[in-house]
Amino acid sequence: MKSHLSTLSLTTETGIIHEDFVESVIPFVDEGYVAYSTFFFVDDETARGGKRTLGIVTLVDRSEQMSLFKSIPNISTSVKEIANDLLTQGDPKDQLPDQIKHRLSKLLRMEVLDSSTRDPTESTALIKQRIENDLVSSSSCNEEVPHVIEHEADFDFLFRKIPTCMDRIIHALLKNERILVVGSKEEIMITIATLREFLPHKETYSDPWSVPITDAEALFSKSAEDTIIHVLGILDETFYELIDMEKYPASNHVLDYCTEDMMSSLQHLSISSKIVIDFTRGKIFGGVINQFCSKLSKSILGLKNSKAIQLISDQINHLIERVNQLSDLFLLSLPDKELVQQFLDNSSEGEISLIISIIEDVNPKLLSRVLRYFSENNLTLEVLF
Repeated sequence: MKSHLSTLSLTTETGIIHEDFVESVIPFVDEGYVAYSTFFFVDDETARGGKRTLGIVTLVDRSEQMSLFKSIPNISTSVKEIANDLLTQGDPKDQLPDQIKHRLSKLLRMEVLDSSTRDPTESTALIKQRIENDLVSSSSCNEEVPHVIEHEADFDFLFRKIPTCMDRIIHALLKNERILVVGSKEEIMITIATLREFLPHKETYSDPWSVPITDAEALFSKSAEDTIIHVLGILDETFYELIDMEKYPASNHVLDYCTEDMMSSLQHLSISSKIVIDFTRGKIFGGVINQFCSKLSKSILGLKNSKAIQLISDQINHLIERVNQLSDLFLLSLPDKELVQQFLDNSSEGEISLIISIIEDVNPKLLSRVLRYFSENNLTLEVLF
């Protein structure tokens, strides 16, 4: 009941529901649980307003919250299918059909939910739109099946090649901003395999069939409503043909950060990114410095892959804990300004911006409420970013 009342309070201040399907993450901080709460409406002449509210809530122990966040896109797809069946059949009262019971039972094992329910053409279409047809040239397309190269994370490789700018790259990943990687096939695949480890709270994919040209690879994930391209890697020879730049000799030294704005060279394409890693020219362009990401980068420097992966997971889990704490302040009622200020004061430098990005992924209605609260209480928005 608390979950549904909380979710309802996010929908509107007037009690009039406009959405057909409402979903959000509800932390039960005191009880030690996290819920992914959904509700929807079926026709019922006997109910107030002619609609009856039905809900499906996925509740997990807080120790499993990372798995919950990772599974939200799959859970959302499954619950929407159940909701559509109930909308068609009407309020089931106490007689749930066996088909719906079977689908509900699958939600008890969210870690093995079938991700094939996602429409694979969505990601393909999205990438095609961003790369556009002018990227697909006869030199980069053939009828051969793209070769899939399996790679494990290699943090030593990235830190050797990028000793000074890893915080910018981590920040772009956690802010859902696209990273463009230019280099050899090997460099691209190692980079993708390593960078995906900074997103343990997301189900990430690197499917060669998702990219419409054979000289490119992509790392992407899905939220409940969107497809997010995290990394787009393009082979150097193809990239330099596309942007009509002189190809520089291959560089074996470390990558230097360049203050020159290379982004202007990409403006006529739909692949503009917040940060560009160019292994061939030995340069990195763009990106934003973030203290939380800087500390994380320094803490894993020199560690073995397994220890680095565990430390990253611990730090992302810390951010999710902070997301839960902020969510708990706003879910049932608007908090006192002093409580919000205390939360901000207890935040480490750079973490608020990342907390906001996670909330935007899993609970956009809550984000709207938080931002509105900051505006109405004259709290500077700079602290968020």
